[in-house]
Amino acid sequence: MLADQPTRNSDDAELCARVRAGAAGAAEAFFRAHVDALYQFVHYRLDGDKSRVEDVVQDTFLTALQALRRFDGRSSLQTWLCGIAKNKIRSLRRQRRPRALSEVLAESEEDIDSILARVDSEPLPEWVLEQRETRDLVGATLSSLTPAYRRALLDKYVEGKTVAEMAARDGRGVKATESHLLRARLAFARVFELLARRRGGHVPEGE
Repeated sequence: MLADQPTRNSDDAELCARVRAGAAGAAEAFFRAHVDALYQFVHYRLDGDKSRVEDVVQDTFLTALQALRRFDGRSSLQTWLCGIAKNKIRSLRRQRRPRALSEVLAESEEDIDSILARVDSEPLPEWVLEQRETRDLVGATLSSLTPAYRRALLDKYVEGKTVAEMAARDGRGVKATESHLLRARLAFARVFELLARRRGGHVPEGE
């Protein structure tokens, strides 16, 4: 579905091969390439508990390195890492009841996956990226998106890049980039609304 899927899979395969071969600096490169997105993914599922987040992230990377020979490339490395992290988090939840937002995320995983699978093009509420009073919910929503969607939204709305700049960096056309950004915004809007309603928060009506 995503235009950069072949490139990402090729990069993943090359990095995996280097790590498996024990190439100098490969494990460190593997960590650097994925730690920020993985940390964000875990952060909102553990309510920002820094100590537990760091433990889960570290444990996820250790498990991944030990199991890397079983990675088959059918998903991206980032998706595979998030799957490992989900299992670690589930183990922690059996020991301690989560607070509201992490509980909502856990209950919504299947629905979020369904939303991302059927994103196409529909009217988009423009208010969702402007809700400063829902910062935690915005962060949790971003952490639920695919890395490509998350990067597109951060580039556009945080870094302030133009669509032309994004297109040039990714090596694809402006129209394709606009379409990808629309899907990312739609995914954000639908996941945000799902989490907000299940958490019991107020969701403003779109104009």
